[in-house]
Amino acid sequence: MQVHTASANHLPAVPSGEVDVVVVGAGLAGLLAARRLQQAGMNVVVCEAKDRLGGRMLTMTSRVGAPVDAGAAWVGPGQKAVLALLEELGIALVPQYDDGANLLHVDGRTYRYRGSVPPVGPMGLLDLGRAQYALDRMAHRLGPPPWQGTYARRLDAQTFGGWMRRHVHTRAGRMVLEAAAASGFGCRPEALSLLAFAAHVGGAGGLSSLLEVSGALKYRIAGGAGSLTSRLAADLDGRILTGHPITHISRTDRTACVKGPGSAPITARHVLITADPATAQAITHDPPLPSARAELQRRWQMGHAGKSHLVYSRPWWRDQGLTGAAVTDRGLARMTFDVSPPGPDAPGVLLAFVDLGDVDDPALLRAGAAPERERQVLDDLEALFGEHVRDPLDHLEHDWAAEPWQSGCVPAPPPGLLVSHHPWLTHAVGPLHWAGAETSYRWEGHMDGAVRSAGRAVTEVLTARR
Repeated sequence: MQVHTASANHLPAVPSGEVDVVVVGAGLAGLLAARRLQQAGMNVVVCEAKDRLGGRMLTMTSRVGAPVDAGAAWVGPGQKAVLALLEELGIALVPQYDDGANLLHVDGRTYRYRGSVPPVGPMGLLDLGRAQYALDRMAHRLGPPPWQGTYARRLDAQTFGGWMRRHVHTRAGRMVLEAAAASGFGCRPEALSLLAFAAHVGGAGGLSSLLEVSGALKYRIAGGAGSLTSRLAADLDGRILTGHPITHISRTDRTACVKGPGSAPITARHVLITADPATAQAITHDPPLPSARAELQRRWQMGHAGKSHLVYSRPWWRDQGLTGAAVTDRGLARMTFDVSPPGPDAPGVLLAFVDLGDVDDPALLRAGAAPERERQVLDDLEALFGEHVRDPLDHLEHDWAAEPWQSGCVPAPPPGLLVSHHPWLTHAVGPLHWAGAETSYRWEGHMDGAVRSAGRAVTEVLTARR
């Protein structure tokens, strides 16, 4: 689907560079908010720093035409906001393939198992069950809202890794929880606030919703997640400026003026910033932001999980009775999934998450080490799936840490930040408003959270306008 964007210095039907709303960021939250505001009769323009749309949603195309999602990919049955949007737009879902056995590699041995519980032995199952009960109870006790009170403050003073050291006693139990932290936050448990993880569990309706294919991993979006943002952008034809970073905002109580390097200023009654707080720190403000909002942006952290996609002529692992899902305690590629497109003649695609926790050789993560990373990923996956892994038709890699105008892919709040500063994620500053997946309590960090945040911000703008 072709989407036409406006040139950097010409906005159709925007006299004198004045609009009702400037939306900063053309990710899911920004595009949906702009669409809803335009439907409400407001004059909107979207400013995107990158030369592409989608933000943390990026669908790449392999040499054989298979779409692969470098960023957000899955939706689940509890994610009512994004599912309703997909239905509204007529975009189909692809069920995650789970017909067969999963693999678990730990302590030098590989186990095959079915269902969501790996064969971690009686002690491991008891350990994991106790941890899940404790985390679900912790999440239930928090709220909503989960950021207030003495209990929340106590959790925010700890790291998830510290809690695991005290309460999770088996290697297999730690592996499962480390995988949950890595996939949701892109960081090691030692860097993550325990409150952030517990609130994430609560916002998903329980830990099982995050771990099981029947939960947050049940579906992918037909054609890739990029088809959702492309469809939203099509309704904003000519209203999107790509390659148009906003680096300065001056404001009064009633209006704001946004500007970027070499571009004409745009004046608006409202500015909706959808970049994550760490990325939004690149914008200077006159007058300065309130100190609490500025401190939130300075201390906010984003996880940097990367993805490698290996494309084959067919999903041959299914012939071995495997789902393509695996978790391992060694190497660079610590978690895999089958993300093949649907259809009997479709190619096979194995997704490998890299840099999710401990890495045997940190030098593999440097920017110029792509060939070495590919070789290591092939070695890691051969140990799990056999020699067929070594003959892919294509290999696609994306490192969110190297993405321009982007601090990372998923939120990873450090300890000691959320209780004191979380309200500033959504607190309006005069004509400035905020949205993005990290600002939603429900399904924070997921596409559903981005959709919910757009709805909240649109209501905020329309209420202020009235």
